[in-house]
Amino acid sequence: MEIPSLLSTESASTSAEKNLAAAEAAVRAYCGWHIAPTVIEDVVLDGSGTRSLFLKTLRLRDVIAAEVSGVPVDVTTLEWSEAGFLRADGIFPDRLRSVKLTIEHGFDSAADVAQIIRDIAGRADNAPGGVVREQAGAVSISNSLTAPGVAGGVVLMDHERRMLDKYRLPGRL
Repeated sequence: MEIPSLLSTESASTSAEKNLAAAEAAVRAYCGWHIAPTVIEDVVLDGSGTRSLFLKTLRLRDVIAAEVSGVPVDVTTLEWSEAGFLRADGIFPDRLRSVKLTIEHGFDSAADVAQIIRDIAGRADNAPGGVVREQAGAVSISNSLTAPGVAGGVVLMDHERRMLDKYRLPGRL
């Protein structure tokens, strides 16, 4: 299943639309999950050899279906938290791709994240690719920077990373 965009970028054809789509992808990659909107998604996980698993979400709304090593599991026997922590009565096998879940997760909306995406895309739109400064004789022009010393492209700035940290999965580097 394709995760819907936080913003309307389905048919990106202009440079601005492409920058918006790239900015959204950069934010989602930094955070490690899609954030918003709420979706129903099938996920396949590696078993941990323990009773617990962490899901790639910070907003788990429901566990709809579960299967472990090909055997259906009654979801009422699972405990889970909104933060994406899942616990079973038994032990999840220590096997790769042995846990299959259908989950509902994500925030309904995230206006702060959407604004950060727009800001990143706007900087990319206004920064000529690779040109930091131009000079002809005594006249010079300094272009908008997407990051210190960088002109053009989609870059998350430090203050944006700090604002996104509340949506970032634990353990992300």
